[in-house]
Amino acid sequence: MPGAARTIGRVLEMIRPEFPDISVSKLRYLEAEGLIAPDRQQPSGYRRFSQEDVDRLLYVLRAQRDRYLPLKVIREELEALDRGEPPPSLEAPEEEPAPEPRATTRSNGQALLTRRQVLEESGLGEASLIQLERMRVIQPRRGSQLYGREAVALAASAKKLVGYGMDLRQMRVLHQAATMEAALVEQALEQYRRRSGPPPEVVFDLYKIVMQAHAALLHGQIN
Repeated sequence: MPGAARTIGRVLEMIRPEFPDISVSKLRYLEAEGLIAPDRQQPSGYRRFSQEDVDRLLYVLRAQRDRYLPLKVIREELEALDRGEPPPSLEAPEEEPAPEPRATTRSNGQALLTRRQVLEESGLGEASLIQLERMRVIQPRRGSQLYGREAVALAASAKKLVGYGMDLRQMRVLHQAATMEAALVEQALEQYRRRSGPPPEVVFDLYKIVMQAHAALLHGQIN
């Protein structure tokens, strides 16, 4: 029946073709932020989504994906729509979007990629990339809007981990571990920095040792 209330699982099935990365935790987060308000007055206490709730959810997700709007602005738009007014951000005339920066190659031979290239090569969705950027797991290179190759590897890994049922927010744990390990390497290199600087082979060897130790520790925890 078209007007029947839907469970959260059914809503996910409906919108997943357009938003493959959508999850229960994402919907609960949007509910906690006050952007959607499914009915929870059922005897079972489970959430039930009306068609209006689904339309509102799609509005939020599309505003994030297509217009890169923060939740604060989306909330203001929804409040305006609830009052029967045009959303504030849509009243101003549209400006021509700034051209996307071109991919380039650094003097050291490292390729830098555009945002579109990161998304296309990794297969990650735009909303997920935005979430990883907010957690500072993936960031453009300093002073640039372009990304290093590691951004593609991180985005692809995040997509695969989500496929195994992990929450995207758990990438923050891996990021924190990598930050601490990098600090260990930097501490070891400090003795060289006080002189002429660390030889490249020393830097490479230290990072290799740390990664091997990390892999061994992880293997020991799993087995």
